[in-house]
Amino acid sequence: AILDQVAQALVDSLAAMELSIFNVNHGFCEAVVRGLRSGFLMPEDYRRLSTSDTLEDMRSALEESDYGTFLQDEPSPLLVSTISKKCYERLADEFRYVKAQAVEPLSTFMDFIAREKMVDNVCMIIQGVLNNKAPLEMQDKLHPLGEFEGMKVIMSETFDVQGGFDDVYRIFLVDTPIGPYFEEYLKDVDREKDEMVRAGVETSQVGGILTKQDLEIMKATLKKAWLEDFNEFCQGLGGTTAEVMGHMLKMEADFRVLLVTLNALNTNMSTESKLQDRNALYPSFGYLYPEGTKELRKVWNDTTVRAALEPYTKYLSLFDQVKQFYEAETSVTEGGKSVGQFQSIEDLIYAENVHMYEMAFEQQYHFGVFYAWVKLKEQEIRNVRWIANMVILGTKEHIDDTIVPIFQARL
Repeated sequence: AILDQVAQALVDSLAAMELSIFNVNHGFCEAVVRGLRSGFLMPEDYRRLSTSDTLEDMRSALEESDYGTFLQDEPSPLLVSTISKKCYERLADEFRYVKAQAVEPLSTFMDFIAREKMVDNVCMIIQGVLNNKAPLEMQDKLHPLGEFEGMKVIMSETFDVQGGFDDVYRIFLVDTPIGPYFEEYLKDVDREKDEMVRAGVETSQVGGILTKQDLEIMKATLKKAWLEDFNEFCQGLGGTTAEVMGHMLKMEADFRVLLVTLNALNTNMSTESKLQDRNALYPSFGYLYPEGTKELRKVWNDTTVRAALEPYTKYLSLFDQVKQFYEAETSVTEGGKSVGQFQSIEDLIYAENVHMYEMAFEQQYHFGVFYAWVKLKEQEIRNVRWIANMVILGTKEHIDDTIVPIFQARL
């Protein structure tokens, strides 16, 4: 009993220490982000956007929200891609402002958030290079949060895309924080071909390796490495950050497992010869790990997926909701009806994630709010883009079924 009292007293003193130290070092940044929470689009803003008949109407509707006149310098006719790009640029500006005020370990934490977008940008640039497109042509499609020093070289008009992968390899592996993930991926791919190179992958080999690889698999592998690295960093921080971020990253790892598994159904990735490639994309942590992922490694159709998810009520419920989508997808390939009326796992995960990120704001003195804020802003931008697409297509009646409201009033 005495030991229990001593342990409890130690926990209480550590908690008190965390509260005082956190505010000294990170209180201002947290206050800024919690203030930015009030800038999310409200139901009234979505109502105005939903009644827009053109993108020009949407421009006017956004001017009445926290976005203000960020589109005023854009010429008419306005494009959906322009609205999306300017929204992401605004998010990147706010992110850099907060990061400029941060000290360690928060600045490294925010670097980890940006690394996910670097992975997206790297894969986008590689895809362009493989298609003999100059990286400068891809600039509008790149995420501004994922910019890195070497991008200035790649985006210059003098960059020679015909020169192969030499410069691309050097920039990605040497000049970016995601270099270690990229190098490990190349080594793994090379190892599979029984061409083990103990000293590392040679520059001359990279082109051959990348040209023959599925870019989506490469992207998923890099994201998995980033997720595992980020989780390890957050657990090393300890305290409330480890608790809140641990939960969010575990859920993301589980959702990644579900995404990979369900999207592999009805493709050659679910065949016996390709199961190993699919299973290599499963993160090595999460609520499903290790028992759940062990069972999911064996699945090849919806019946076996359902059996593997039986002990996990929440995930089983998600699967049952999207089962019709994947069954309809199969029937479409056989000449059946469209899958448009059903929801995919991605749609349901977006909604689940929004609730999870909102809950991160309910606790104080942790870094999870920075991650949750970025993720919620990205969902808001997706909402705006989806509404813009519906306006263009003349299908505004589906807007309410598509968007995921953020920080709704709780009754």
